[in-house]
Amino acid sequence: MPNPQLNIKALFSGLFSRKVIHMFSTAEGLLTQEDQITVDGLQEVFETNVFGHFILIQELAPLLCHSDSPSQLIWTSSRNARKSNFCLEDIQHSRGQEPYSSSKYAVDLLSVAVNRNFNSRGLYSSVVCPGTMVTNMTCGILPPFVWTLLMPIIWLLRFFANAFTLTPYNGTEALVWLFHQKPESLNPLTKYLSATTGFGSNYVMTQKMDLDEDTAEKFYQNLLELEKHVRATIQKRNHQS
Repeated sequence: MPNPQLNIKALFSGLFSRKVIHMFSTAEGLLTQEDQITVDGLQEVFETNVFGHFILIQELAPLLCHSDSPSQLIWTSSRNARKSNFCLEDIQHSRGQEPYSSSKYAVDLLSVAVNRNFNSRGLYSSVVCPGTMVTNMTCGILPPFVWTLLMPIIWLLRFFANAFTLTPYNGTEALVWLFHQKPESLNPLTKYLSATTGFGSNYVMTQKMDLDEDTAEKFYQNLLELEKHVRATIQKRNHQS
């Protein structure tokens, strides 16, 4: 999440609304990003969360694709991955206000597309969500005294919503569980979510992703075209220098 910023107005209005649990468990409307253009001419959140990883997969494909020994690719998505914030005609979300949500929905789409295009070659893809965690990044968004005030509320909310994993250790529950599964046995349309009870017990939940395979394939083809464009631009820039 490049350049995260807290929407103070949304925070205080949400604290006294019926959406307080949803707000804290998804950060929807709570955290915003000041999206920028990178040196590659792409939206920063999109390039950081989606396109950079896509290029890495393309580069590593010869090493990952072995039908006799399956490889497993695990993406970190979010409960804030909203279909309503993604547009196939604007995959970088350059005209929207929720670049993080859009990028995480794009991750879900890409995982499905990777399965569709690479399963026959031995590469399998899955998606996890770590839940709401307090890390060095999130601690830096707010002053320490604000966290002191918020943490009792957040701990209380754990009894009403299982998304508040709070620690990186708890947040890796789904990731570690997936690592021990046979990738070919997993449902490509399922998202695996780390969850924690109010008393601190961890477990894994499953959730059907709100997408269709045709949209995922169209998105994948758009990424391939963007890859060609970026590589050509970089090559031209290198020749000029």
